Amino acid sequence: MPGRKWVMVIDLSKCDGCKKCTEACQKMHFTPTDREWIRVFKMQDGKDTPPYFFPKPCFHCDKPPCTKVCPVGATFKRQDGIVLIDNERCIGCRFC
Repeated sequence: MPGRKWVMVIDLSKCDGCKKCTEACQKMHFTPTDREWIRVFKMQDGKDTPPYFFPKPCFHCDKPPCTKVCPVGATFKRQDGIVLIDNERCIGCRFC
């Protein structure tokens, strides 16, 4: 789909910091629980404002550096712009 980009939209008002997104990613990619490809940060804009959670997933960059540093070529970018990890090739080095 030339000229189009995929994005992931996250409704921050619905994120309660449960890290289910992180757990799902770990399960999908067979990574140990001490390795997180999706991080969830607890944020607060000021001392008088309530805290909120901010998940940081893959950004599917235009020129993803993770594809260049993977020693086994497991991380790649498809023609439609989506960055993926080939679970069969991934060795879990976490360079990405």
